[in-house]
Amino acid sequence: MAISKPPSFPASSSISMETLTHYNRYNRLVDEKGRYLPFDDFQYRVAHGDDPAIAWRFTRMARDSAIQRIEYRNEKGEQAGFNLTPGILATLELVDKYTTRLALDDIRRRLSASGAELAQLQIDEAITSSQLEGANTTTLVAREMLSTGRRARTEGEQMIAGNARLMAEIGEHLNEPLTVDLICHFHAVGMSGINDETYTPGLFRETDDIVIADRSGDIVHQPPVAANILRRLETVCEWANDTSGYIHPMIRACILHFMIAHEHPFRDGNGRTSRALFYWSMLKSGYEVFRYLSISSLLHNAAVKYAHSYQYTETDGMDLTYFLDYQASVITRVVNGLQEHINTLVNRRAVLDRRLFESGALSRLTQRQVTLLNVLLATPGKTFTSIETGGALGVSTQTARRDLRVLVAEGLVIAISANDQLTTYRANTEG
Repeated sequence: MAISKPPSFPASSSISMETLTHYNRYNRLVDEKGRYLPFDDFQYRVAHGDDPAIAWRFTRMARDSAIQRIEYRNEKGEQAGFNLTPGILATLELVDKYTTRLALDDIRRRLSASGAELAQLQIDEAITSSQLEGANTTTLVAREMLSTGRRARTEGEQMIAGNARLMAEIGEHLNEPLTVDLICHFHAVGMSGINDETYTPGLFRETDDIVIADRSGDIVHQPPVAANILRRLETVCEWANDTSGYIHPMIRACILHFMIAHEHPFRDGNGRTSRALFYWSMLKSGYEVFRYLSISSLLHNAAVKYAHSYQYTETDGMDLTYFLDYQASVITRVVNGLQEHINTLVNRRAVLDRRLFESGALSRLTQRQVTLLNVLLATPGKTFTSIETGGALGVSTQTARRDLRVLVAEGLVIAISANDQLTTYRANTEG
């Protein structure tokens, strides 16, 4: 369904002093609930009898007077800018507290004896970012493929495998400035081998026949013309590399995410590339915990809201606040989700230690065997081979098999004969 675009402002001369006085209550950045509403929602929340267009004019004037402009314009010449809402500011505080390199050190310290694998979380973004773009592979199958190294069998799996390569690649370029070549390189790494005729990996689109449409088929975004892609991306890179004026790293990363998607420089794969650049920017700024956070997991679950956050910005004079506000809400949920996950793992270890102590098994098991048990307990019901557990622990298959048999003998792990040659193992969660 198409959104309602902001109205044209009525002429100042047509507004009486009485009207100005009455509508001055709308002269504010956010509403009484702290929301930075787009006109699409705003029009339904004005007081009964008030003219939404006039009320909107006062709100827009307040926003324009406070907005921080950046060196980026759309093709109509509208200069982008943003305001910081209470919600965005709260997210910035959360990100600074829980996602820095020091925060990651603290997480690893808390998990040091639990055997909890952060590495498993790293594959989530590769999966959900691809699902957001249409990959129809289930999360369970995708996890199995990435964790075992199995070759991709379908185009959906190839999309996910490509995105996993891309997420791994960005960590190799954190000491580099953003360049057009780097943007093209990221696209090539992530899109190669899926359908090269469709994606043309690393190459800009050469035509203007690509549009973004909603579910009704209405065009909601026409990317800048192909002839201007190089020049416009150079402007994006100049802005991204400019450190003369302070912008919080999360705000900068989100804006970069928006810019690449708005420019839409490639025939396909722009969304995945823009989100990868968000991660590149956050990691480059030292927010190491983002290696284990998946923003696409929530974007995938609310794809319409994600799309609307672009539309509100593009139809309201390039006010990036709508996009930033939505991204901030997603990041808040993801960071809080990770904190809950870490607490669950730590509490699970405490329960396990008590169980092992009371049974006397704690004195009989090695630290590695306790760690192995935690790895199995992290995914209840999932079966593991000795090869997989050996790889997770960094030991030989023979050593892993020996440890698994000890855990089976203690009644902590169940051995399952899959066939005549293979035995798999899962944690016994019934004890």
